[in-house]
Amino acid sequence: MPADAATLDAPAARPARGPLLDPGWLFLVAGVILLSAVILLPAQADLDEAKLYLARVHAAEAHRAERLANYHKYLAAVNSGDDRVIRSLAAMQLNQAPEGQELLTPGNQGNPSGARDASVFGALEPPSLVMPQAAKNPSLLEKWATDSRSRLWLIGAGALCLLIGLLPPARPSAAALSR
Repeated sequence: MPADAATLDAPAARPARGPLLDPGWLFLVAGVILLSAVILLPAQADLDEAKLYLARVHAAEAHRAERLANYHKYLAAVNSGDDRVIRSLAAMQLNQAPEGQELLTPGNQGNPSGARDASVFGALEPPSLVMPQAAKNPSLLEKWATDSRSRLWLIGAGALCLLIGLLPPARPSAAALSR
């Protein structure tokens, strides 16, 4: 039998198979996750802060618009000559009351301090402005990713995991294969 035929009949040596899942992939995935957390979480925190400022601006704008609308209604009532508004202005500004009505004086309000405001402008003011508050409880990873000192440690850990994950897999030695 020729030598070539002997090699054809003999079963081919199977190459040694490594583990089904190389542990380097786990390090690679962990490194990518850590580095993306360090990049994305501070950006998300900045976005949330900007959204909070925007919500506060919108709340202040709505409050000012409501106040302005109340004053415009009152001015329209004064310009149209509304009888109730003219009487209240006369009583408040000129200290004059129509017949059959009494002016507000410190003695007739039932208020012991005697301080009562007859001004209509207090009634024109909208309810107090309530500013939106940040209602966020950050996770430990978010605290670490936004803190300047621990952020450096996360970047280093992520880079180390990437380095370990990118290393080539260990190959068995020739002596281990011959066994």
